[in-house]
Amino acid sequence: MWDVQQIAEAGAFVMVGPNGELMIERGLVRPESKAALEEHGAIVSGLADASDTSISTGTAAPKERPIHTATLCQRLTAHRTAAVQAELTKRPSVALAVVLHRLVPIAFPKRYGQGVDANSVQLNGTCTQDKLMSVADDLPASVAWAVIDAQSQQWAATLPSRRADLLPWLIEQDPGTTLLDLLAFCTASLVDGISGTEKPHAVNAISSVLELDMTRYWTPTRASYFDHVSKARIVEVVTNAVSPKAAADLQKMKKGDAAAAAELRLAQVKWLPEILTDQTLPTVNYFDPESEDEDRDESDVSDDDTQNGDTGGDASEGHDARDDANGVNGPDGTDDTDPSAANTIAENGESVPAVVAATPAWPFPTSASAEAQQRMR
Repeated sequence: MWDVQQIAEAGAFVMVGPNGELMIERGLVRPESKAALEEHGAIVSGLADASDTSISTGTAAPKERPIHTATLCQRLTAHRTAAVQAELTKRPSVALAVVLHRLVPIAFPKRYGQGVDANSVQLNGTCTQDKLMSVADDLPASVAWAVIDAQSQQWAATLPSRRADLLPWLIEQDPGTTLLDLLAFCTASLVDGISGTEKPHAVNAISSVLELDMTRYWTPTRASYFDHVSKARIVEVVTNAVSPKAAADLQKMKKGDAAAAAELRLAQVKWLPEILTDQTLPTVNYFDPESEDEDRDESDVSDDDTQNGDTGGDASEGHDARDDANGVNGPDGTDDTDPSAANTIAENGESVPAVVAATPAWPFPTSASAEAQQRMR
């Protein structure tokens, strides 16, 4: 909750997100306002570094060369996506949760906002296998692809050949086994975790739940990794993954020879590049209607307090008069409200809402309630 001083010193940015959603960044202050805010107990963080000359001069800071090129990032994240898909086919309950995570915000736009958050797990409307193959030509030889391809052939042999027969066939299947397994496979084939950068990706949310071990699905070889990075990176990897002694002679080799040597020296080591081990999730920006309502209510209360000022006594008398007019208090000033509808006072003095009625039963129809209603008819 922002106090009066903080509101006077701080501000907010109101922006339109990448998918048309409303984004509000609150509590933004100028660097020169830091001291004044801290005197009032505010914790100010995220200020610009005074040593960064690019801020004062207006010049762009030099970009650091990434460890992996965009092409290699896409190649590696394609393998990560295929591994997630392979694991997801074995976990129907997680697949169902992933689908609902995509559908629930669409069904409840007033609660979760309009549009699709770019940082949420992406489910494409089409199968992603062709996309995966286009950025990772070595994927067909991977363990993950073998799992996916085997399941694809199994379902192709099981499903009806005519599209018109698909829905009747699905209705006849056991929802607890066949339908859930099919849902898991179809959901997995829609997951898109390909990225051209090493930034945190939303697919990490799924891989974390699945406890994905990428060492089962990817190994560092000359073709899969070392041919695509610099010789300095090769030396760094062997130094950290094996030993400085094992990397001592790599610097003197040509790039191709160093890549081949690195593959041999890491053959018995379970090493993964950072992009395949990072489980960090991206920051999700979203519009929270309830938060907005709370802020609006707090603002109204603050305005009321400001308007009342030193007339607190008069305001209290006004409330008493309105209560009498509405029949809250009796002719003698006593409370005539229904005790069952009033708040109770706990032993610690806090107001606790009284229980008026028992918690209602599950409001949605179930098979049991449907059968009971049919018998009554």
